[in-house]
Amino acid sequence: MRIYFLILPFLFLIGAERTFAQTKGDSSEPITEFIYSISETVFANPFRKEETEIRKRIHESNTAEVRELRIHLKNNLRTLGLTEKDIQSKNKNLSMFEESLETLPSLGGFLWKGESGILYQWGDWSDFYEDGYSRDKLRLEGQIPSFPIDQGTIYFFVRNPPGSLPAEFGFLGWESHFYAFGDEGSLRYTNDFHLDPSERLGDFRKAFDSIRKKIPGSQILTANDLTIFIVPGESKPIYYIFLFLRFFLIGWTILLAFYIIRISLSPPKNHLPEDRPRLS
Repeated sequence: MRIYFLILPFLFLIGAERTFAQTKGDSSEPITEFIYSISETVFANPFRKEETEIRKRIHESNTAEVRELRIHLKNNLRTLGLTEKDIQSKNKNLSMFEESLETLPSLGGFLWKGESGILYQWGDWSDFYEDGYSRDKLRLEGQIPSFPIDQGTIYFFVRNPPGSLPAEFGFLGWESHFYAFGDEGSLRYTNDFHLDPSERLGDFRKAFDSIRKKIPGSQILTANDLTIFIVPGESKPIYYIFLFLRFFLIGWTILLAFYIIRISLSPPKNHLPEDRPRLS
């Protein structure tokens, strides 16, 4: 029975930390991922784990936005049946398609590239050209979201609507500030809402050089077409609570492992036969 009193608090503390450290949306994770995260929660460096979680959540949000936008664009093209002739003649079909693009607030640009070059362009693509002017030389073409169609390839990119705040990322116990910029230079994700939403990647990169000198541990990450800047913050009491739980769980794990090994390796006790009454 003693071993159950060792295991139950161990499992309870793991579940408690996971409950406080994650958001409500993570409660439906598969059991296999939960088991895998136990070792990460117990043994990982808290700052390194925060960096990994930031990259993961930004990547998931960006992937979801790109996927939804791709679906909308494919549906619009399929519904209107836009062709190269419609673009060349600039007929009503093209006007209706442009109106459909205007209804997609997260669409930064749409580009239709055929065998002969770029057939149609909507939005500002100057940041994606190699020299800023040539329409036939896309910079980092492989990183721009795209999908093929009969007459060529469609390229597009996501951008927050002008003047809007980037998607909110709020996490209990997180102290780092992060700033994710798209490949065209606009601010996509951040948890620092004091920053101007119109901040550009080039300007922020210059300011980040001075931030790295003042705040050790500041770093730059990449996730597909995003550039992520992470600035560590001052730890609050909840961080030390989680840190104490981690050290406590590590100690409890060692104690539990030692106890199990000792029980499994201890030799069985030799039971002496009961004394029998002597016959006189």
